[in-house]
Parts: sequence; structure tokens; C-alpha cells
Amino acid sequence: MLIKKYNAPCRVDYVPSPYEPDEDGVMDVGYKNGVLSDGRPFRLECWRMDEMLMLTVLFSNEGLGAYSRADMPLLLEGEEILRFVGTGKPRLQATQTTDDVGHSMWAINLMLANGQGTYAELLMQLNSYRL
Repeated sequence: MLIKKYNAPCRVDYVPSPYEPDEDGVMDVGYKNGVLSDGRPFRLECWRMDEMLMLTVLFSNEGLGAYSRADMPLLLEGEEILRFVGTGKPRLQATQTTDDVGHSMWAINLMLANGQGTYAELLMQLNSYRL
């Protein structure tokens, strides 16, 4: 059996703002580090901006370079990270980027909720940034 080791998302340069919005209006809600079913580490970061509740998911794109934005809702639901609710397309963006130490990553940003409704429900408990 082949055991593959993937880079974990590194956010060493990120300074969260859990008590009041930062200069961009972002207030951090919580985070979660975990592992996908293929052994790939991931990091969730939940944040709020105005009336939007957002989620960012980071994980190594090694071997997943051919994936597209359209694949990401299936991956997130299949890994039981979240469940999309309501009708319409999931409200998300996905891009291949690098983390704070230069590792290639997928970064998925999606709206969980806003003033008009809830679009996705997180299926795991977040850790608080607050001390």
C-alpha cells in the first residue's frame, strides 16, 4: 500500500482578529485543523464580514490539480465537512494558491449564511480564536 504524505496548510503569518473586525472589516469566528479521507491535512477558517458568515478551506492540491471549482461542493460534502442547504448553486470560489510557506494549496471560500438565508451548515465543531 502506498502511503502519501501531503503538506499541511501553514498559516504562520496570519494574525486573527477574534474580538473586533480588522481594517478590512473581517472578524474571525473560529478554525479547525483536520485530515481528509486520503490523509490530506486541511484547515477551516470561519469568519464574518458585515452580515456574511464565510468559510475558507485550505488543503494541498498535490494530485488534485485537475480539479475545478465545480468539484469542490462534492468534495466538501463527501468529506462531511459541511452540508449545502436550500436551492440553487453553492456560493463558493475556489483557487489554487500557496500558503504562508509556499506550499501549493486549494483555497475554497464559501458563504455559509447572510441576511437572506443559510446556504451551508458546518458539520464539525470549530476551535475558538479567543483566549
